[in-house]
Amino acid sequence: MARRNVKLHFLIPLYMWICSQASFEVDVNCWWNQALHVDPNVSVVCHTSANSCDLCQIYVITPGHRHLLPSTCASTKETFSFSIAAKHTGHIRCMCNGNMADTCNVTVRGGYPPSPPSPPICTIGDLEYFEDILCSWTKSNEPMIPTIYTLHWLNFSRDVYSKESDKENAVITRHEYTKSTDITAWVTAENVLGSAQSEKSVFNTGHIFRPEPPNNITHTFMPLVIDWNMDCDSEHGLGPLDKSCQVQYRAHTTHHPLDWIQEDDFQSTFPLEDSQPFTQYSFRVRCHCGYEEKVMSEWSSVYSVRTPPAAPVGQLDVWSDCAPNSDNSSCNIYWKEMPLSQARGEISSYIVTLKLKNGTEVKQVTRQRRDTGSQHHHEQNCLQLRQFTLKMGVMGVFVSANTSMGTSDPTFMPFPVRGQTAPEVNLSVIGENQTLQVSWHVHPQFSESVLEYVVQYVSVVPYHPCLNWVRANRTQRSVTITGDFRNYTAYNVSLFAVFTNHSTFLKSAIAYTLQGIPPEVPQFHVKITSHSSVILTWSPIPVHESKGFILYYLVGIDETGSNVSTDKTSMQLSDLQPSQQYQAWVSAVSAAGEGKRSITTFSTTNENRFVTSTLLALFIPLMLILAFIFLLSRYCSQKIPDPLNSKSFKHMNFQQTWPWLYPPSELTVKISELEIVENLHPNTPPPPSEIELEKILIDAKPKHFQVRDGLGRTNEGGEKWLEDSEESNRGNISKQDSWKKEYSEMVDTDEEEDNSGEDWWDQQCVSDYERHFMPPVEVN
Repeated sequence: MARRNVKLHFLIPLYMWICSQASFEVDVNCWWNQALHVDPNVSVVCHTSANSCDLCQIYVITPGHRHLLPSTCASTKETFSFSIAAKHTGHIRCMCNGNMADTCNVTVRGGYPPSPPSPPICTIGDLEYFEDILCSWTKSNEPMIPTIYTLHWLNFSRDVYSKESDKENAVITRHEYTKSTDITAWVTAENVLGSAQSEKSVFNTGHIFRPEPPNNITHTFMPLVIDWNMDCDSEHGLGPLDKSCQVQYRAHTTHHPLDWIQEDDFQSTFPLEDSQPFTQYSFRVRCHCGYEEKVMSEWSSVYSVRTPPAAPVGQLDVWSDCAPNSDNSSCNIYWKEMPLSQARGEISSYIVTLKLKNGTEVKQVTRQRRDTGSQHHHEQNCLQLRQFTLKMGVMGVFVSANTSMGTSDPTFMPFPVRGQTAPEVNLSVIGENQTLQVSWHVHPQFSESVLEYVVQYVSVVPYHPCLNWVRANRTQRSVTITGDFRNYTAYNVSLFAVFTNHSTFLKSAIAYTLQGIPPEVPQFHVKITSHSSVILTWSPIPVHESKGFILYYLVGIDETGSNVSTDKTSMQLSDLQPSQQYQAWVSAVSAAGEGKRSITTFSTTNENRFVTSTLLALFIPLMLILAFIFLLSRYCSQKIPDPLNSKSFKHMNFQQTWPWLYPPSELTVKISELEIVENLHPNTPPPPSEIELEKILIDAKPKHFQVRDGLGRTNEGGEKWLEDSEESNRGNISKQDSWKKEYSEMVDTDEEEDNSGEDWWDQQCVSDYERHFMPPVEVN
């Protein structure tokens, strides 16, 4: 016996030593009660669970203290509590066997003790096995930590039964109760921070059968009344009891139905007071058959009905979008679809009445378009808007909606006035969480004459330009715009003031509901200006592509960068090293961060090479110019004509011969004479001297001209004189024909050769050379 005790005392320390050498993994969960506002300490409750080794000393360590769990068996769930400063709840640690190397995980969370649940409601008929009892309850709060709910019931023999559940219901099976007997039931909720109990429910197991839901629902109009049937004479022998029903109804708007509205204590009919015309309503009903337990049936199927139409009330919401600095013919008229509460019927068309400048009125009818499922998402967002484009000569526009029951009152569209001086306006637009917060401030004196303000907003993206607007009364200074806004999209928000017969644009701003990282900067180039400097150029990012406000551009070379204002698109870099390769980059920065960098690589040139290349760039054009001048001078030296052969010179001599035929202003015209003789034939006679030529020209007597006097009469005496002079002159001029012909062939143009057979006084055209170099001479 003693030997056995020795072995036992030896094995226990050995086993503990083996466990101390093993690896432990222990989870410690701690909660502190957030419902208790204890200052400065809070109560912390911990319990443990282990995955290995039966024996383990667990310590929970807090700042300044070490708490030992009562049991040495780590696999046993243990719970203990202690107080700690609230600020130290995040600094709780644990240790197993005094060895920090072992795994000990601590989770510290705040939670609440449970509140009393609702009394259980027990019914028969909701389960697959018909006679089982289903008891349901509702928890009063969210403890935020694991909570166990327990259903308790006391039968007619005073025996108490219990069933745990982590949900909000539990089942009493058929063999756990007796038919047509009274049962008392209640629910308790418990977690590590506390427990609570519900009130008790008393019911007879023969009276808790759930009846069938109401059926055969019908309606009548004028007023709208709903009728139904509820059969309480079932096979359970309930008999004709005092039944009571609940009715829920809701109206359907254009897009979404409203919440259910509940009315209690009806027998078999329900009148809906103040029902709206042409409105769809939905109804559902449930009843109980009069027992004290008041076990309600399930809700009936939903019954829907639309009320009859009526004449429309109210006016359309009409607005215009006009091009700046233009007349009314460049305006588009928009109006929103009239709500059903105002249309009170199906709109078949819209009537647009145009008041023209000539005083007449023209009515145009636009048919109501139908929504189709094939339209894109951005098109569906604009379906509430209707558009009408104006033409020339329109002074006023009125729009009304037409239904089968009548036409709405026409809405006058006030056009914006151009060129009117707007007051100083402070406009602020802040976008966040799919909304636009718009606020403004104007002088109070200006607002006295304003009827209302209109805030217009439209996307700047070309493929999604859905215009919309909201109205604000004259005393408002801010509006909140909600809608289907697109992320990373710029919206142009404009403020207008509306007066009696016109509107005035005040101010606009760009806003985003959510900003993103900008895209890559386009058109990034490098221009080398010297061996040590370059100019970086880029193009600004368009507003519809920027995804946010561009705060500045980040421009750099290699690893060095600097901020550049958004109004600049270039930057000069100096003090670069010659013959060096660099990497330049530029990126855009928004509130969301820096966008992708545009990168380019370039190399600076050698200093001497840059000077040489610059000189060459200047020298080559200069040489080309000099060569052109040289060739031009060579060409001109061989082609200069003799002024003696010019038509102007001949006219000049004609003026000297008959001075009475020309005005005095033309008699003072002088012309230089230039004689060029080269490569003459040896047998060519020398040209006449200046004196001889002058004598020939002066002695010539013209014979073929009839000169009219100032009264239009012909000078008969001068005709014979011209004939004698002409015959004498021909003989003298023919003697010089050989040298004149040779010179003409050398310097005259092809046109002169073609006209060589004509008399010089019959030629009406003047050469280009004479027009450019010779003084003008008019022959009257």
